Amino acid sequence: MPAMLPESDSEDELPPAWEERATSDGFVYYVNHQSKSTQWTHPRTGKMKRVSGELPIGWTRHIEEDTRKVIFVEEKTQRKSYTDPRLAFAVEEAPEQLSDLRQRFDSGTNALQVLHGRDLNGKVALITGANTGIGFETARSLALHGCKIIFACRDEKASKAAIDKLLVEKESAGQRCEFVSLDLASLRSTKQAAEEVKKGYRHIDMLILNAGVFALPHSITEDGFERTFQVNHLAHFYLTTLLSDLFDHTTRIVVVSSESHRMATLPAGGLSETDLCPPQHKFWSMIAYNNSKLCNVLFAMELAKVSAFRCCIIWWRLSLSVITVHRWESIGLFEG
Repeated sequence: MPAMLPESDSEDELPPAWEERATSDGFVYYVNHQSKSTQWTHPRTGKMKRVSGELPIGWTRHIEEDTRKVIFVEEKTQRKSYTDPRLAFAVEEAPEQLSDLRQRFDSGTNALQVLHGRDLNGKVALITGANTGIGFETARSLALHGCKIIFACRDEKASKAAIDKLLVEKESAGQRCEFVSLDLASLRSTKQAAEEVKKGYRHIDMLILNAGVFALPHSITEDGFERTFQVNHLAHFYLTTLLSDLFDHTTRIVVVSSESHRMATLPAGGLSETDLCPPQHKFWSMIAYNNSKLCNVLFAMELAKVSAFRCCIIWWRLSLSVITVHRWESIGLFEG
């Protein structure tokens, strides 16, 4: 029985004369060039691994004419390697004991690596702010793995330019993307976006609430709320509520927050509308951002707790001041 391993991959280093390879159908095996032998288990950890049957996106497999060796080429950079790129994403077979399970991903892992080997054909994801930054990288990675993407964004021109980039990279991925106009600074626009989505779809598999603003000067939206609070939290909450008929137990809702929620100043009890939407003389853009991110965290935590989505709406309703609830009821936030 191999010894318990710490949360590190250093023990994966092979002894001298050993090489890691993978079969075409995804089984990892180990070759000892000194003894001319092979085995399925890692020579140090005793673990077995699997990889996807397909190469990572952007890689192709070739046979060298001179040596007849298998060589892998990354098409974008023309980088060549004799090492199968799938091995970078090998997954250990399920251990007998939970304590033997090690972390697969870390802060250096990108979205394409996380999704490697996943087939998302037939899935639908709505992503707010998908035309730039981490929203675009999320949309790109999901689309390249077969998912249909709804770009819910304010800037149509920028969104279509982002979709055009995907069309160039992989035509079928770009063809799975569409734009829906959504301005989170307007609850009217948020409602119109939800209605448009509901006309075209019966189910959403992933709702990724990514869009946000940071360090804005004090301003009030057409709905009478402080802009950072409305864009980062309130309109996302409203959108989630409006789309709830398209969710079931398989739907995943992702709320993008920030570590800065730890510096929020919202009171633990007696929350008022002025705490969420302070007047200009009490406004500080960083605090407004921190508070909106705390709202994101609390919203996500409650969604994860409840078994029925509508229960989450009740919890938020009871958590807010009567004044704020009345304001939200006037725009139909709690209808249905």
